[in-house]
Amino acid sequence: MADTNNDHKNYLHNLYKIDDSILKSIGELLSNSNLSFYPQIDPAVIASLANPKFNLGLEHFSDTLEKRFSRANQGSLLDSIHEAYRKENLVLVLGAGISMSFGLPNWETLLQKLMMKTLDKDKEVSNVLSRLFSKIFTPSSLIAGRYLQKYYENQNKSFEEEVRKILYDGFSISAKSPLMDEIVKLCASPGKSPNLNSIITYNFDNILEQRLDKLTIDIPYKSIYGVGINAENSSLPIYHVHGYLPQKEKLNGLNQITFGEYVYHKQYVDIYSWNNIVQINKFRDYNCLFVGTSLTDPNTRRLLDIANQQKGDSERYHYIFKTKYKEANIKSTLNILLNQNSDLLDEKTKANLSLDETAKTLVKTIESFEENDMSSFGVKTIWVSDYSEIPQILKEIRKA
Repeated sequence: MADTNNDHKNYLHNLYKIDDSILKSIGELLSNSNLSFYPQIDPAVIASLANPKFNLGLEHFSDTLEKRFSRANQGSLLDSIHEAYRKENLVLVLGAGISMSFGLPNWETLLQKLMMKTLDKDKEVSNVLSRLFSKIFTPSSLIAGRYLQKYYENQNKSFEEEVRKILYDGFSISAKSPLMDEIVKLCASPGKSPNLNSIITYNFDNILEQRLDKLTIDIPYKSIYGVGINAENSSLPIYHVHGYLPQKEKLNGLNQITFGEYVYHKQYVDIYSWNNIVQINKFRDYNCLFVGTSLTDPNTRRLLDIANQQKGDSERYHYIFKTKYKEANIKSTLNILLNQNSDLLDEKTKANLSLDETAKTLVKTIESFEENDMSSFGVKTIWVSDYSEIPQILKEIRKA
C-alpha cells in the first residue's frame, strides 16, 4: 500500500504543489478506495479529514484541479476514431469485458475454479476453501497461474484443456450482447471499404468467431494464435495474442495460453515473439481502440511504450473506454473507513467532515491520474457513465 500511496502523493505534489499533509490524506484515500476490501487507514489521515485546514485546502485543491485538468472534447475524439475507421486504420483491441455477458468467468472466478480442482476435498468444501483462499490471501494471478500450470503438468493433464472446460462451463453463444453485436457489425465488410484493419484480443475464447459464423453473410476472417498462421488479404485478422482456446476444435501445441509466470516471462524477454511484434506494429502504425480492458497489464504497457518511442513525432493516437467513478460509491467507502476508526471521531468531529466535497475531489483526482497515465502512452480516454453506452458509441463511429 505504501508504494501506491507514494505514487499518488508524488503525482499530486508535482502537478498541483499542494501542502504535504493534505496530499498524504488524499493519496492514502485513493490507495484504499477499493470497495471490496477496507484496510485500516492511518489514524492521522482520519483525523485530518475533520481538520478545518484540510477542508480549506480541499477547496483550493479542487479549484486548482479544475483549472489544470481539462478533459479532451469527447465529440472530437469520436470524430477522430471514425476518420481512422474510414481510412481503414482502426484496430480494435478487446479485453475480458466483452465476454462476460456470455457467461464466461472473470479472472478471479477462473482462478478459483482451477484452484478448487487442486484441493483434495469434496466439491462443496473445495469451492469454499478456494474462495476463502483468494479473498484472504489475494495471490498474484501470475504466481497462482504458475502454481496451477505446474500442478496440472505433474498430474499429466493438459492445462489448456482444464482451462477450456471451466471457460465454457455456463457459456451461451445466444446470450444478448449489444456490445458484441456492434463489434460484429464493425467486422462485417472484409475486403470492402470502410473496414477494420484488424482485431487484437487478449481473450482465450472464440466468441467473436462464433458470432461471425452465425451471420447470414460470409465474413472472411482468420484467427491467428501462433507462428506460421497468416491471414489472406481479403480476410480480417483476429490476433489472439494471449493464446486461443476455441470451444470445440482440437487443441495443439500452438494453443498455449499466457496464464502463469513461465509463459509470461518468455513473452516479456523475447521482444521478437510473434505476439509482441504484432502488438508493437499495430500500436506504432495504426489507431487502436481499446474496449473491455483497463490497460494495466505490464507487458502491454511496455509494448505501448516501445511503439510510442518508435513512432517519434507522429500524432497518431489510440483511444480507450473508461467508466467514470461514482461519487456515491466513494462516499460509501469513506463512511466505512471512518466507521472502522470510529474511536478517533467524536460527534463534534463527525459534524465537521465534508464527505461530499472529499468524495467529489477524490473522483476528480483519480480520473485525472488515470487520464494522464493513459496520455503518457499516447492513449486518449473516452469517459462513459456505464459500459452500456459503448454499443451506441460504436454505432456512431460506424455510421458517422
